[in-house]
Amino acid sequence: MTSRDLADEGGALGLVSSLRAFVWLRWRLLINGIHGGQKRDRMEQVSRAFALFVPIILVVLSMGSVVAMAILGFVGGRAVARAVVNPQIVVWILRLALFGSLVLLAVITIVSPHQTSTARYTRLVLLPIRRQTLHLVEVLASASDPVVAFVVPGLLMFAAGLALFGRGEGAVWVVAATLGLLVVLMSVAALLSFLVGWLLRSRRRGELFTLVFVLGISLVSFLPAFFGERLENQARTRSPGESRRSFSVDRFDRRLPVWTRALPSELYGRAVLDGLAGNRARAGLAVVLLFMEGAIVYAASSATHRQLLTTLEGDRARRRNTTPRAVLGRLPLLGPEASAVAWAQVRTGLRSVRGRLLVLLPGPMMAMMTLLFRQMGSDERMAVVLSSNGHLTVGAGGLFCLYAMQALTMNMFGSDRAGLTLQFLSPIGDRELARGKVVGCGIIFLVGLALAVVAALLVAANSSPSLWLAVVVGVMSTYVLLSPLFVWMSALFPVASDLSKTGSGGNPHPLPMFVGMPAVLFCALPPAVIIMLAQHWLENTALAPILMVGWLLVTLLVGVPLVGVASHSIGMRRENLALVAQT
Repeated sequence: MTSRDLADEGGALGLVSSLRAFVWLRWRLLINGIHGGQKRDRMEQVSRAFALFVPIILVVLSMGSVVAMAILGFVGGRAVARAVVNPQIVVWILRLALFGSLVLLAVITIVSPHQTSTARYTRLVLLPIRRQTLHLVEVLASASDPVVAFVVPGLLMFAAGLALFGRGEGAVWVVAATLGLLVVLMSVAALLSFLVGWLLRSRRRGELFTLVFVLGISLVSFLPAFFGERLENQARTRSPGESRRSFSVDRFDRRLPVWTRALPSELYGRAVLDGLAGNRARAGLAVVLLFMEGAIVYAASSATHRQLLTTLEGDRARRRNTTPRAVLGRLPLLGPEASAVAWAQVRTGLRSVRGRLLVLLPGPMMAMMTLLFRQMGSDERMAVVLSSNGHLTVGAGGLFCLYAMQALTMNMFGSDRAGLTLQFLSPIGDRELARGKVVGCGIIFLVGLALAVVAALLVAANSSPSLWLAVVVGVMSTYVLLSPLFVWMSALFPVASDLSKTGSGGNPHPLPMFVGMPAVLFCALPPAVIIMLAQHWLENTALAPILMVGWLLVTLLVGVPLVGVASHSIGMRRENLALVAQT
């Protein structure tokens, strides 16, 4: 055996041992996440248990969908093998499903995986691990992506259905095409994750990318409804004697652009159809092209991964900017300590991706929905009510903003990270800290609410000014009534989060999010009753803002003392909050 053979064997053994080490590492991280450290109190243990319980429930519930996809794949393979359906129709359905899965995989990969994967590399690059091994581990980890987990079992069971009912050769080509498609999907997920991770190393560029991406996805989400309504209108205007043309896969394929033939979903469909037809040369060519695409994307992801690691290694040597920042003025009815905390919270929120999204997204989104309903001429009751009452558009935008702000309000302390440690070291009492946090989040909320009002005025300025004012005051009262809950949930269930992330890395604890959903509706119920009372029973919309201001005073009399009571939980949880902020 030559020295080169020994080196290759040692490299293979080293790769296997490195993969085993990563599997063990992730297992230990899961176990440590359940048990926690000795310094964690009982409440922290409960918080960790709930944080793990919710994802486990989601995984268990999703298993039913995986099983359903596998059953559908097996039934489809059986139907094709017994010539019950035309294979061209089944493969056409698979092509559409695979193309949609590829798009969904790209969207999910851009939004979530880079939020946590690049953060741990600052430690992994210090270990004696080959960069190629780190890259391979990330690519293999993409196989656990939900989209891949849904698609691959169904395709394999499609091959099993073919094999068990007499189409063994076709099943072999289906398995080969599925393996090639799996390589492409994993490589694409890794490439996009590394690209976005490298892009987000620059804060300004990363935040601009995230804002454009999320707003773009929000705009694109309205296109299906818009075009669907247009197609429905065309069907209604078609003359009674005009018959609708029957669908043809060949006609559909002729309308596709030439470049779509290189898509992985199209190559998969070509390999399956040619394999079932017995055309081995063409089926083999399609499978080879699939693996070639996977190899090209894998090489591109490897180069991007290498550039990402180089950027991370350079970041470790970068000096922090320690230039002191000026402190803004004192807020009314607040002391200097609480005002400083409030302005710090405002800066933290509005300079982060999450904060900008919750300000920029809710109001314009509701305004676009209103405009879309009006343009489509929808006859649904909710659409008509929303498009003909501008004050309801403001109220819906305000509630949407309250839900979006849970990343801030339900995790006031965990999102501060090192800033919370500085606040604990400062001479700030628990009551002042809680008030400052609530007021700071309230200022951010008012910015989002103001944008919702402006957006609604542009598309639905068709209501009484009294109702508009009443809705604005009512949404403010809802925030005031929720403020003690914000403090309690943030102190009892803190989670270290990063507001510069749009995925799970910036989310609060699952339990406060679950509690916050009905709580927002419950606290918004009295303002809704007041508006209905003034508009329909008293038939005097001018009384609506007067009654709503009275309700706002009631919520202030209830909410402000309760915030002081809730602040006692900060003192009881101060040590654990500091530990969470350091993770």
